[in-house]
Amino acid sequence: MHVLFVTRKFPPQTGGMETLAADTHEALLAGGARVTLLRNVRSDWHSWWWLPLTLVRMARVVRDDRPDVVLLGDALMNAVATWLLRRHRLPHATMVMGLDVTFDSSVYRKVVVRHLRAAPLIIAISGATATAVRAAGVEEDRLVVLRLSVAPPAGMESREAARARLRERLGVGEDTAVLLTLGRLVRRKGVAWFVSQVLPRTSRDVVHLVAGAGPAEDRIRRAARSRGLEDRVRLLGRVDREDRELLLRGADLFVQPNIHVYGDMEGFGLVNVEAAVRDLPVLAADIEGIPDAVVDGETGWLLTSQDAPRWRARLDELLGDLDALRGSGARFGATARDLYSPERFSAELLRLLGQVAAGEQTAHELHEERNRG
Repeated sequence: MHVLFVTRKFPPQTGGMETLAADTHEALLAGGARVTLLRNVRSDWHSWWWLPLTLVRMARVVRDDRPDVVLLGDALMNAVATWLLRRHRLPHATMVMGLDVTFDSSVYRKVVVRHLRAAPLIIAISGATATAVRAAGVEEDRLVVLRLSVAPPAGMESREAARARLRERLGVGEDTAVLLTLGRLVRRKGVAWFVSQVLPRTSRDVVHLVAGAGPAEDRIRRAARSRGLEDRVRLLGRVDREDRELLLRGADLFVQPNIHVYGDMEGFGLVNVEAAVRDLPVLAADIEGIPDAVVDGETGWLLTSQDAPRWRARLDELLGDLDALRGSGARFGATARDLYSPERFSAELLRLLGQVAAGEQTAHELHEERNRG
């Protein structure tokens, strides 16, 4: 099967959508598909020229080597390509992330969501994203939820070695618990709330590493300063791949304390799975798409968003026995590597695309078939 995969977000840019796009590309190749990849490897600021150029490139691919099916990376890409796809009657599917549906702009929703309602198949990355798609007026028979995948990198450094190396770099001892939050620093991630409302009252010696950049960075820094936590909260900025791996392998606990922000949502929370498959235990907010990325008690722990007393108590409990915490991480990691295996994701994605290309089943029938299986 020849798949034309078009995505406006792709590494080396960093973020959940970029990681998902790279994983999707690998899954298509691993499943035996012949893939033509059109991708934007630069920042969003380059979209003004990349999108029209990509339409021209898509037209050339269709003319010279017509694909069996087109996979679009998000709702905006679907809206941009709709005219071309309809003109050439190309079977296609669109992945949706959540924010690409709920983005707080009336003009955006009028244009992008309207085109999404006519898409033949929509692949939502989580149950919460599917709920947002339904709320936008998309019919159930064109919507399926596909559990994403994360492959742990080959030849990983042992957690013991990474932990020792990270502590040496930080200048902290074995009794200090190292917390990690990693990702784009936007308000919905809840880092400023966590630093202000939870971290000051933990009874353990803790260092909280915050890796990433974004508009909430100053808010987090102010929260740490107001609580006298400048030494305990360390904003690392953007980190390269090597340091990112060291953080995920060497920390004691990954925290993602998301909060509700109108017009913004966590479609999945892929970094939670990235942490879990590396045996790093995860403590996250039970909000939006995160429960699809963290199965409570199986691949991590979930807590009610913005319930500060429960977060403080749970954090103290987990950090009170670091050996037990590490044992939980190993157990959660084994489950996560099974639930979010690339082999399963590849097989499901190729099956969906194959049936879309053949026009064999509606999305509703595919959904019912998956539930029966």
